Amino acid sequence: MMGSFLRDFLRIHPARGEWTVAIRAALSVLLPLLALWATGRLEWAMYASFGALSSIFGRTLPLPQRLRAQGEAGFTLVAAILIGVTVALSPVREWVLIPVAAVFATGMAVVAHRRNWHPPGVLFQVFALGACASTPHVVADLAPAALVSIAALALSLALTYLTSLARHLWRRRAGRATPAWPRQTPAPGTLPGDGPEWPLRHYVVRYAVGIALAGVLATAVGVGHPYWAIVSVVVPMAAPTAAARTLRGVQRVVGTLAGVLVTWVLLSFSPSPLALILIVTAMQVGAELFVGRNYTVSLLFITPLALCMVQLGHPLPVAQLVSDRAIETVLGVAVALALTLVTRERRQRGDAD
Repeated sequence: MMGSFLRDFLRIHPARGEWTVAIRAALSVLLPLLALWATGRLEWAMYASFGALSSIFGRTLPLPQRLRAQGEAGFTLVAAILIGVTVALSPVREWVLIPVAAVFATGMAVVAHRRNWHPPGVLFQVFALGACASTPHVVADLAPAALVSIAALALSLALTYLTSLARHLWRRRAGRATPAWPRQTPAPGTLPGDGPEWPLRHYVVRYAVGIALAGVLATAVGVGHPYWAIVSVVVPMAAPTAAARTLRGVQRVVGTLAGVLVTWVLLSFSPSPLALILIVTAMQVGAELFVGRNYTVSLLFITPLALCMVQLGHPLPVAQLVSDRAIETVLGVAVALALTLVTRERRQRGDAD
C-alpha cells in the first residue's frame, strides 16, 4: 500500500496539450494586471486575478461547453469576491469569515460537484472569498470589486473564444481542417451538469465542519492569514475517496513547503510591481502545465503565484508571508485528514473507495 502511495505521489503524467490552456490563462491574468499597473490601481489586483481564474475551468471541453463552464464558475468567483469584501467591512472579519466561508463553500461544493466543473471542488472560490475578507475594505470598494472582477471574467471568456478561433483557422490554413469545435463530442461524464450526486451530509462534513474547525483553530492560535488554513482544508475534500484525499493532502503540504522556499527566494530580491506581475504570469503558466500531471510539482508554481498576488496589492514582510503560509497549510490539511479518518465509514458508503 505504501509503495502504491509513493508511486502515485511521484508519478508525473504525460503532457496532454497544456500549453494552449497555460498561455490563455497567463494572458487572462497578465492583461488586467498590466492595465491596473498602468493606471496606478494595483490595490485592485486581487479582484482582477480572481476574476481571471475563470479561464482555467472546462479546459478539456468543446468550446460551447467550455464557455458555459467558465461563465458559471466565473460568476461564483465574482460572488466570492463581493461576499469577501462585504465580510471585510466588519471589525471582527476573521471570525465572521468562518461561518460565511463554511456556508458558502458547502453550497458551492454542491453546485460544483453536480455541475461537474473541472477543476473540481471550491478551492478558488474559497481562496477568493478568504483573501478579500481578510483585507480591510470600505463600502466604496464594492463597486471596483464588481467592475474589475467582471471585466476580468469577460476578458477570459473573450480569450477562450479567440484562441479557439485562431487555432481552428490555423489548422485550416495548414490543411488539417477538422469539424468546427461545436461538433466535437466530449467524453462521457465530462459535461457541466452531469456530475454525480452525494448525500448532503457529505458536503456538510467535508466542507462546513472542516472549514469551521480549521478556521476556529487558526484564528484562535493567532497566526496571520487564517483563511489559508480554510483554503487548505478544502483542497483534499474534492477528491472522491479517502486514499485520494490523503494523497492530495500530503501533496499539498510537501508542495507548499517547497513552494514557500521558492517564494522566499523570489521576494528576497524585492521585485518591483511590474516584476511581480511578470512573476505571477510565469507562475500561472507553470501551474497550468503541471496541475493535471503532478499536484506536488504544480505547487512549486501555485504557491509563489498566490503569495505574489497578495504582495501586489497589500505587501507584507516576506518572512511573515511565507511562514504564515506554511503553518496555516499544515494546520488546514491536518484537519482535513483527521476528518477523513474519523468519519470514513459514515461518509463513504456511497463513494467508490
